[in-house]
Amino acid sequence: MAKALIIVESPSKIKTLKKFLGAEYIWESSVGHIRDLPAKGFGIDVENDFEPVYETLADKKEVIQKIKKAAKDVDMVYLAPDPDREGEAIAWHIASILPPGTKYKRMTFNSITKDALLEALKHPRAIDQALVDAQQARRLLDRIVGYKISPILTRRVQGARDGGLSAGRVQSVALKLVVDREKEIERFVPIEYWNLGALLQGKEPKSFLASLYSVDGKRIEKEPREDKEVMTIPNGTTAESVSSRLKKAKYTVSSIEKKEKKRNPVPPFITSTLQQEASRHYGFSAQRTMSIAQSLYEGVDLGNEGAEGLITYMRTDSVRVAPEAIQGVRGYIAKEFGKEYLPEQPRVFASKKTAQEAHEAIRPTNLRHNPEKIKSFLETDQYKLYILIWRRFIASQMNPAIYDTVAASIGTDQNLILRATGSVVKFPGFLAVYEEKEDRSGEQEEKKEDEENILPPLEEGQSLKLLDVKSEQAFTRPPPRFTEASLVKELEKSGIGRPSTYAAIMNKIQSRDYTVKEKGTLKPTEHVKSDEIKKKYKLPENYFLFVGNLKPHKNLSGLIHAYQHAGEALENFPLVVVGKREGFHRADKESIRLIKQFAMQQKIFFLDYVIDEDLPSLYRLATATIFPSLYEGFGSPAVEAMSAGSPLAVSRVASLPEVCGEAAVYFDPHRPEDISRVLLQLASHPGLLHTLKEEGVKRSLLFSWEKCAEEHIRVMEATCRL
Repeated sequence: MAKALIIVESPSKIKTLKKFLGAEYIWESSVGHIRDLPAKGFGIDVENDFEPVYETLADKKEVIQKIKKAAKDVDMVYLAPDPDREGEAIAWHIASILPPGTKYKRMTFNSITKDALLEALKHPRAIDQALVDAQQARRLLDRIVGYKISPILTRRVQGARDGGLSAGRVQSVALKLVVDREKEIERFVPIEYWNLGALLQGKEPKSFLASLYSVDGKRIEKEPREDKEVMTIPNGTTAESVSSRLKKAKYTVSSIEKKEKKRNPVPPFITSTLQQEASRHYGFSAQRTMSIAQSLYEGVDLGNEGAEGLITYMRTDSVRVAPEAIQGVRGYIAKEFGKEYLPEQPRVFASKKTAQEAHEAIRPTNLRHNPEKIKSFLETDQYKLYILIWRRFIASQMNPAIYDTVAASIGTDQNLILRATGSVVKFPGFLAVYEEKEDRSGEQEEKKEDEENILPPLEEGQSLKLLDVKSEQAFTRPPPRFTEASLVKELEKSGIGRPSTYAAIMNKIQSRDYTVKEKGTLKPTEHVKSDEIKKKYKLPENYFLFVGNLKPHKNLSGLIHAYQHAGEALENFPLVVVGKREGFHRADKESIRLIKQFAMQQKIFFLDYVIDEDLPSLYRLATATIFPSLYEGFGSPAVEAMSAGSPLAVSRVASLPEVCGEAAVYFDPHRPEDISRVLLQLASHPGLLHTLKEEGVKRSLLFSWEKCAEEHIRVMEATCRL
């Protein structure tokens, strides 16, 4: 009889682990979870203390049989899924299906190496029920939020790429961050400002640029401030006036400030920072990063050495490092870089208060496996990620980089003060191995470039020669859209989500068509914007959109009488009225009376003001858009509606058939019964409202009204997809 059965989570680990232990151990894999809440049905007994109802996953029946059979032939079963809450829950589920009387223990290891495995076998333990309960609470909360809200989304918003829409405890917050940032960008109004400076020269030939700092004692700012009086240069006229003073000025170095600045290394990777840096360096998505990291953790075949895990567990929020790993890396630094790069004491980094501290930081498992030495055994993506992890870990235990910084204040006889800054690396320290990239705006990049300038030798009281005056127009910039890296950083900073969820969330908000990537940044799709528009204008679920003149003898009265003629048949399709920008003042007393009367009955929603950028969403969300006429000053709303994919109902007197063609239904605006019949037809035949894409041009409403006075509709069989 074999001594023990070890059950791991992933079958790909077994190949690596087998070589560390003898034949007295046998191995099986659960291939992830074996039980879960039901795919169909709520699965939570709310009346019985939220008791979950688990069922065996359909594709795991064979896996369970293999585990049960193997468990009968051993003295002890070691449950060794991943060392996190999810892994603890998987171990608990596995224990529940073992044959009665089976002896089992939980064992965990943070890296797939022989030493880590042997150490784990020395210290098995009981299943941690607190971790299991934590996982169950999260899973149940996800089901409650998603199960109750997702169907509402699916009914309200159409068109996701990946099997419908969903809401979630974390994904909804992540999406809100993306949408809120987009709103900031849309509301942003650029402010003009001018950058002024002087190209100066001292005793040496090397010139340098000094930026204008203050004018007449007032500090230069891009825009006015309420808390203090400042000087702005908002236009070319002001810039030219100040430039003329710069050209006439005499320049003298009034003060010089020299400092030594230290820059400390960053901690080794945790899950979120690994995803951020892989995105910044290589453009990897969070999901791609975690997939590569998983392969490095589970083991890579190193030829004669066999398979071995190259990194520690990659789902972690702790920057803690094992003492033996710190000792090893300090020895490596002293040998490879010299003692001047090694701090007197090991660096100890503090994790965030919310960190679980269940695992170490992400680091190489064996420093003998230098990336360059094992490059031939790694795939390209594996090498890229491994060298990033390797360098970050080495750098984290090195001495700081040291800069010599210089800040010169330059006075003039024109009551203008300029500033010039520069720095030079005195000792590279950890930068000899690794430098973290950052998400910077264009303005931040420009500031960093200024700080990294090297100034020539300067002395207080020294006169300077003016070579040129620089004057450059610029505009303030909106906050940047989130990248995957910056969104993960924001979620982590806000305490939202866990290391295991970030990659899944990034994938979901894109696969569900909530966001699209545009130049590497996340932009909300129109589906998300449409839902925001519904909330903003308090729109009903279904509606007909009216765009036109509000005078009753022309348009609105005919529509209102059409609603009266239709009675309850159009009860669930109220009329949303959008007039010209000025709204009510175009309507006479009778029109206002009718609008107020129908508004009280919830049959009319009057939008007094709609901004241009919201109109496409209003068109797209409408069951159909009604155009009684086309008048000057409103552009071509019918064409706008067509481009947005809205079905059209167009008056015969609107002179629009040549524009809309067979993308519209036509009616007689002077016959309410004719209008009501058109609206009823639209409301009762949603299958006719499919959008047809032809050479990139959207055309809608695949049937046409043959004659407004006739009693029938001619359906275009050739193009209509029912």
